[in-house]
Amino acid sequence: MSVSKPWKDQERRHAKRMPGGVRLWRPDFGESLPDGESPTDTWDSKRLAAMRIVTLFWECRAKYKDFTGRRRFHLVVNSSNSRRPDLVVVQADEYARLVEIEMSVQKER
Repeated sequence: MSVSKPWKDQERRHAKRMPGGVRLWRPDFGESLPDGESPTDTWDSKRLAAMRIVTLFWECRAKYKDFTGRRRFHLVVNSSNSRRPDLVVVQADEYARLVEIEMSVQKER
């Protein structure tokens, strides 16, 4: 019997949208493995009550909707005191489409 909780549903949804994606089962609730994998990616899924980056992504996307038009929108983020590389925040469905495109290009080579 499948348990339906928002965080489990999010993990399942992302595994389905990724080409060849599977949700990984772990007996220790994520201590040993990430939440999912595909032939090209590994991911961990987080569902938080409040996260500024999520709000910021949707605010910026709405703000620049007219300018963006039919193009994809992504948000580049980093901490002001970080020496780590920048991160890109993109809608998950759009990311899955980019992976599909990449995989089809690789097959053509």
